[in-house]
Amino acid sequence: MVNPHHCPFFIIVDGGDGSGKDTQAKLIAKFLANDDFPRVRIRSHPAHDSRFGRRAKQALETEGKKGHLMAAFFYALDVIRSLVKYYRHEEEVIIFSRYLLGVCYLPRVLVMFGYSFFSHLLPTSKYSFFLDVDPLVARDRISKRGGVEEMFETLPRLRKMQHKIRHVTKIHHWYRIDGNGTPLQVWSQIKSVLIQ
Repeated sequence: MVNPHHCPFFIIVDGGDGSGKDTQAKLIAKFLANDDFPRVRIRSHPAHDSRFGRRAKQALETEGKKGHLMAAFFYALDVIRSLVKYYRHEEEVIIFSRYLLGVCYLPRVLVMFGYSFFSHLLPTSKYSFFLDVDPLVARDRISKRGGVEEMFETLPRLRKMQHKIRHVTKIHHWYRIDGNGTPLQVWSQIKSVLIQ
């Protein structure tokens, strides 16, 4: 079981668009919220309470290379801001929904360099979960959720993103979670890791 005597706990739930990251982050928070973990915080990126997050979200809703680069730039600043603001709170569990795998939004030639750079610069966690979802399932979830479609939420881009994420998470040690099932089926896989 996760050890409450070494804080802050840092848990990462990551994956492509439509993989269910926020849903699983909430289930983890609910599971951990007890006397051992009196404060559990979820940080989802891009964050709405950060100007960097809002700028990243705006860029994601545009098209073209400029929007792509702006989204990556502001996304990185948003994650760093969250770390500076929350990571030193030793009494907390911090669950990051979308974190290091955001580098997979970069062009393919920069992905491994970006991951290596940021994983040495930023804290990592032994509880890093990659929600692996079939792009057709992800696309269906995105269409049902409604709202403005982001640049990476088309089926061809979901497929490209999944390929890049799978490559990164195979080389670096992530827990691969089959994210195609119901939220509770996915959660049972994550829970089995947390209670080991």
